[in-house]
Amino acid sequence: MTEQERKAPLDMKDITVDVGAVSKEEAVEKFGIRIGEPVVPDVTFTYSETTDLMVGKSFDCRLGCAAILKTMHTLAGQDLNVDIVGACAAQEEVGVRGATVTAQVIKPDIAIVFEGCPADDTCVEQYMVQTAIKRGPMLRHIDSRMITNPRYQRYALDLAEKLGIPVQDAVRSAGSTNGAVIHLTEKAVPVIVIGVPVRYAHTHYGISAYADFDNAVKLACEILKRLDEEQIMSF
Repeated sequence: MTEQERKAPLDMKDITVDVGAVSKEEAVEKFGIRIGEPVVPDVTFTYSETTDLMVGKSFDCRLGCAAILKTMHTLAGQDLNVDIVGACAAQEEVGVRGATVTAQVIKPDIAIVFEGCPADDTCVEQYMVQTAIKRGPMLRHIDSRMITNPRYQRYALDLAEKLGIPVQDAVRSAGSTNGAVIHLTEKAVPVIVIGVPVRYAHTHYGISAYADFDNAVKLACEILKRLDEEQIMSF
């Protein structure tokens, strides 16, 4: 897309969905499509053991939801010093509305935000790559709406290095996550964002490595197993 096309608002008249009908009557009678019918991409999730790649739609933020569930299942029954609450919030892309509600309901003392973050390893020079697939989850220092708590961020990065969990850290001038509203909740909340790199995020066919997803969960679990009131207060 040109810069002008990228900035132009999306107009319904510019969208065409061709199903092969030759008339309105055929579209209604044979295809069963009436005016106002919803349209969604028909994409089937796939995983290849050979390449360790997952392909599917809405990885931002289905991968985040899956990471929450796997973290909760992994830690189920373990003796922890913190109470863990998992929340999947809708409408992040239109003003983090869901997270605004869940943060006020849960009122967390500390938070980990899982994210399907855009991979940049196919669109910038190699020396500029910050978020590549198969190099581990990404921890973001800053974006357009949040400066990550530096002590919490460093704790997570140091722990990953100590345990041999591959991670990437990045700075972004654009974009944001649910952490934007969570970190401003009540008395302010230490928040880190653990992102699973996704090539072609926000398209019908995102590409992600399962190893990155798995390491995102591993890091979150290791952090949560070590948290207690004293550690949280140190951030």
